[in-house]
Amino acid sequence: MKKSHKQRRTERSKARSDSAGDDMHIYISPIMFIMAVCFTALGLAYEFFCSLAAVLLHECAHARVAKKLGYELNMIKLMPYGAALCGDALLPPKHEVRIALAGPLFNLTLATLFAALWWLVPQSYMFTQAFCANNLYIGLFNLLPVYPLDGGRVLLALLGAKIKRDKAYKITRIVSAVMGLIALSLFALSAVYSLNICFLCVGIFMLVSAFIPDNRAKYRALFALGSRVERLSDPLEVKNYAVSSDVPAPVLCRALDPERYTEFTVMDGTLEKAGRFDETDLINYIKTSGYDVTAGEIMDRHTIRKT
Repeated sequence: MKKSHKQRRTERSKARSDSAGDDMHIYISPIMFIMAVCFTALGLAYEFFCSLAAVLLHECAHARVAKKLGYELNMIKLMPYGAALCGDALLPPKHEVRIALAGPLFNLTLATLFAALWWLVPQSYMFTQAFCANNLYIGLFNLLPVYPLDGGRVLLALLGAKIKRDKAYKITRIVSAVMGLIALSLFALSAVYSLNICFLCVGIFMLVSAFIPDNRAKYRALFALGSRVERLSDPLEVKNYAVSSDVPAPVLCRALDPERYTEFTVMDGTLEKAGRFDETDLINYIKTSGYDVTAGEIMDRHTIRKT
């Protein structure tokens, strides 16, 4: 039965509403505002904004790699120490490791490039030293095996590939708590020589993260049903890719584009068309069977469903 224009408009409105519920949110830690005031009062506004730039670039690296793998964050959290992706999202371990490492590795790459620049243009040191130092600090700090820092997420992903996710999660939080206690011990020790407030702040952060989980920031599938229906409210270009039957799902996901609707034509060894499927089939198969699937298996399932 054909739907009326009013019914179609209502459905589009509902899809838009559902999609809006998953809009990206930006959370800025109150500490960032306090730091901005303090640094400005001390005449260190330039250093603060270099730190903010390093944090933003860190987040952008996470988001870029996540999008290539078929995900996006529902929240960007701007924290003094960089990214804090606290949501317990059920990503394949390989994807979780790649996304987690993207941020700190990008920071460390920037720090290395600017340090190398000093050899070529020594005069640039006074302008880039703060930016280089902040990228180095944020990159190294986020590699600590403390959840929800990037190092902690890597540890969780690697453990989750070997044991049950719940058990891996508990082990990761125990490691975070131990690291927090070590930091607080170093703070207490520093009182004897030269008081180091940094150890206190880091220790408190690690203990809070270990015992009070924050589930606001999560990855979501980039091409959820609501957003894909919403795209059809206007004419949408259809993009078709030819692939072999052994192409894995993660590679197929990288071909998805929010500005187009994607179809895949599976070719056999003689470059004859063996079958086809589209992005809806791909996403539905991933939801039910995970990423350990190939284009040929998706094509076979699509063919069976149609017949």
